[in-house]
Amino acid sequence: MILLQHLLVFFLIVVTPLWDWFEIPRLKASTAPRKKIRFFRKIILASWICAFVAMLTAGFDSVFWIRADSGEISWLRPDGPGRMALLGVMAGMLGAIFVPAILALVSGKIRAKAAKSARRLSFILPSTQEERGWWWLVCVTAGICEEIVYRGFLLHYLHVLPFHLGLTRALVVAAVIFGIAHLYQGVAGGISTAVIGFVFGGLFLVTGSLLIPMVIHAVMDLRVLAMLPVGFETAPE
Repeated sequence: MILLQHLLVFFLIVVTPLWDWFEIPRLKASTAPRKKIRFFRKIILASWICAFVAMLTAGFDSVFWIRADSGEISWLRPDGPGRMALLGVMAGMLGAIFVPAILALVSGKIRAKAAKSARRLSFILPSTQEERGWWWLVCVTAGICEEIVYRGFLLHYLHVLPFHLGLTRALVVAAVIFGIAHLYQGVAGGISTAVIGFVFGGLFLVTGSLLIPMVIHAVMDLRVLAMLPVGFETAPE
């Protein structure tokens, strides 16, 4: 089991970035009409396999729940400024993420602006109706599986075996690994994803459960469907 844990971490740190390094250029260059669908299927399959291995090797309870001593995360104690700062960052992040999505539901101008800014990631974002249908599965998978792997499993792995890191250090390392896995979005995208991973990890430590990070993660990805109109990839500037 420990060997499988090591292999999963190796996959996350080494194989995933290398796969993105080779796969993303191929995806961008491809002219196949259903290239995104095939890519979405690969992502969904790989994510569930990783989540299954994480739960098999670390245990369901260890992945989904965490019970930290107050001394391990004193900066997140209930009456401390650290927890208030974390929750404030989370509230601000949610507002910045979801308010534009809500406004886009009633404003074609906002959707047009979002479509223009999203063109640099149009190789992976859903445009056709079929792609948007698959995007639901991608987002639900990401919300469940990425939280299992990058929060539940990695925090357990770094904190318990083999490094015995403190929870705060484990949280930072897990967030960096999460950012590395999203470097296909560019350096800025990788950094912002690492920050989001840190906040989600902090929320996991505060609540003791992966449920809230899972729900927020999935809904955050699903907001793309509200922000981007159908056919945005081929729409005129």
